[in-house]
Amino acid sequence: MSQSPVSFLETVVSWDGTQCQVNLDTALPRLIRCFQEVNVVQEQIGILKIICHSFLPCVEAIQAEEKLFSKLIDEVCGVFDKALDEIHQYTQNTDKKSSIPEINTNLQVLLDLLEFMETCLCHMQNGNVALNWSHIHSLPRGTVHFLKGAYGHCMDSGDIYQDLLSSLSAPLSTLFKKTHSLQVAFLRLLDNIKLSDPVTEQDVLDLTQVCHGLFDVCQIVTSLDMKLMVTLWKAISKHAINNKVHVGQRLEVGEMIGHLCGEIQSGFLFLLQLIPGVDPEGVVLSQGDEKGFQKSLKILGFQMKILVMLVREFSDIIHGCEEPVYGLLLTLMRLLPPSLSSQQIDEKHLKDIRQHLTNATDVLIKALLYNKTFTESVTGTEKVSSLTDEDSFPHLQMVLKVLEILPQLSDEVQDQWVDPRLYPEDEDRLSVIDVVFRTISNCSKELNLPIILTDPVLTGKPERDITLYEGCCTRLCGFLGSLSAKHFLRAEGILFENVCSHDPWCRLLAEDVWCFIIRYGSADLCRDHVTFLLEVIKQCWSFDHESPLLSLVARLIKCLSSDHQTELIRKLSSEDDLSTLYILSCCLPSLSDENNQNLVDKVTEKCSKTLQEFSVASEKTQQDCYRMLNAVSCLYEILDKSDTMGYSVQSTVTESITDGVSQLWRNMFISDWTDSSLFELCLQRLVLLSSHLSSLLDNDVLLKILSVSSSLLQQGCTNHLHLTIVCFLKSFGKIRPTATPEQSQILKKLSDLFGMTLTSPDLFIHHHGLSAFTQFAENTIHESVVPDCIDQQPQLQDFVVQFLSKMPYTCEELSRLEFLREGTIHKSYC
Repeated sequence: MSQSPVSFLETVVSWDGTQCQVNLDTALPRLIRCFQEVNVVQEQIGILKIICHSFLPCVEAIQAEEKLFSKLIDEVCGVFDKALDEIHQYTQNTDKKSSIPEINTNLQVLLDLLEFMETCLCHMQNGNVALNWSHIHSLPRGTVHFLKGAYGHCMDSGDIYQDLLSSLSAPLSTLFKKTHSLQVAFLRLLDNIKLSDPVTEQDVLDLTQVCHGLFDVCQIVTSLDMKLMVTLWKAISKHAINNKVHVGQRLEVGEMIGHLCGEIQSGFLFLLQLIPGVDPEGVVLSQGDEKGFQKSLKILGFQMKILVMLVREFSDIIHGCEEPVYGLLLTLMRLLPPSLSSQQIDEKHLKDIRQHLTNATDVLIKALLYNKTFTESVTGTEKVSSLTDEDSFPHLQMVLKVLEILPQLSDEVQDQWVDPRLYPEDEDRLSVIDVVFRTISNCSKELNLPIILTDPVLTGKPERDITLYEGCCTRLCGFLGSLSAKHFLRAEGILFENVCSHDPWCRLLAEDVWCFIIRYGSADLCRDHVTFLLEVIKQCWSFDHESPLLSLVARLIKCLSSDHQTELIRKLSSEDDLSTLYILSCCLPSLSDENNQNLVDKVTEKCSKTLQEFSVASEKTQQDCYRMLNAVSCLYEILDKSDTMGYSVQSTVTESITDGVSQLWRNMFISDWTDSSLFELCLQRLVLLSSHLSSLLDNDVLLKILSVSSSLLQQGCTNHLHLTIVCFLKSFGKIRPTATPEQSQILKKLSDLFGMTLTSPDLFIHHHGLSAFTQFAENTIHESVVPDCIDQQPQLQDFVVQFLSKMPYTCEELSRLEFLREGTIHKSYC
């Protein structure tokens, strides 16, 4: 007759090691059945203790899974969960203090179960037998379950126990320490476990579940102890990377990477709060927490290393984490100098942050360049168009990094970034070259200040500081210089589009890059580009919208070979189209000396004749106005450059031009010149041309110009027209009006015009007005004009002193950055 369970337990407790070994195969299964059959937790704990102390040492490690763990672990986890549930129930009682004994009892159950699990883990490491996952299938699952439950209970203890927390701090502290001890034993065991050969499906499944389980535990302990977090991430990354071939497709690496990005981002924001506050001059305004800063930085540096490792190793299979990585990179670049959104950080702390944290961003970006979703995050049409002002500069920094790294990668990756082939299911995205320009157009504040970057160290050369524009230009030129010829058409199309842009920075960058391409191309390439651009200009010519290609053509003509330049001048100067002559006039500085004078003679003769014909015509059609506008514009371009270029205009031609201009002013009625954009444009160019002829004009003409200008300013003319009037005022310092009745009126009008200009609320006009006024004051013999102007604006004297001392103008209401943010800088020039 068999023994009862009670007598059986009493019997096995008395056995020594030899008896346990002899009766192992019969006693151990019965003990497991007893554990499963009893419902009293204390009796179950007692049975587990018997198993641990008496029978577990007799079980060989390679047989432990079959004989013990597979039959017991799930039930043990059930007891563990039951103890946690009972604690929750007791904490819901109205009289919580009366429940403390029962809570303590259940906490002790948790400790006993943790002790049992740790004993099992240690037993598996006692022998010298090589273990694989088939020997421990159930044990890792149960261990992870314990770690999640125990750490989770410790994390939520404040909410669970509330007022009872102080009374239970000792057993809770013991619970935390015991859980940590279990974690240490478990991670030590994992280091000694290998995958079987051949690898089974169950092995892979177990390893995958362990990595996911440790990740779950890691998310819990982050708020408990950062050292635990570090240890767990080391284990996760180690086992995931070492077994990437088997578990790579099963692991939720994207979720892990996304979590790390969130942790690093929040940790970085906290890190910035620990840095001492300093003003722009480096004066300390508030003390930080140096010890806390260094500790937090080390943790962030570790998390960044794990992030880089996971992204680099799993870049070909990760998904769902590209946007968090992009967001992290954006945050780091936005909140650190030289970003305008960053706080002031002293050099020491900035160096530490770069060394431990941000230097890894290059590796991170390089690893993700193969990833299509990350490509869409950086170059997606909707993404780029919706960038905020704060995010535009960090996005530009990221794109410049991409340009730096792409030449090192395969043609396939470059194709994805430069000229993407889109399928119906793809998100619409731009070429990375196009993204550079579109992002730059949102960075006018950074370009105008300007922002200073550190140029990467080249072999044998010291590190140097460069402006943001220089960084963009050199990076883009270097990238295009390495680009495959099959992408040239796409690149040239983007450059052409931006040369025609209304944004001055985009235009300048496109011009500089275009000139770089031509300079290092062949002579025939330069000729073909110039020919093409000239044809485009002539086909689309309209002074209402003067071609932005003019500046580029003028620069490219300078790069033409001598023979090509001579042939171009010969062909264009023979044409009767005055717009072609204007193009040549704009290109005078780019021409060789032998072509200059010949071209000047031809252009001035044709233009002076056109001006004379227009001034005496009784009726003037719109086509006549266009011809006059072309003629005046050509003459202004030539006279404006004559002092520096060394050519001269024939005296008879100069007299003819002066006579024509004088006739236009004498016959002018202001109402005839301001009722359309064409007439206003003619008036602007006529004022500019008159500024170069001012010393040759009679007093009545000078008075008429000043009277018309005064009337225009009083009527509230455009800023463009106001600036041309300022240019005319600049020329008055060297004028010596003859003693005629108009002389006093001229000086009075001159004083009034300076007064209206220098009191303008527009800071751009105010600046150019100061420049004109100081030049006038230095050169004029009519000294009465200066005090008359100062009487109209008492602050003018201080403004002039600051201007001559080359001190920047300061606006009392706005800082320079605030001024740029208000967008009050005009993009037009005098």
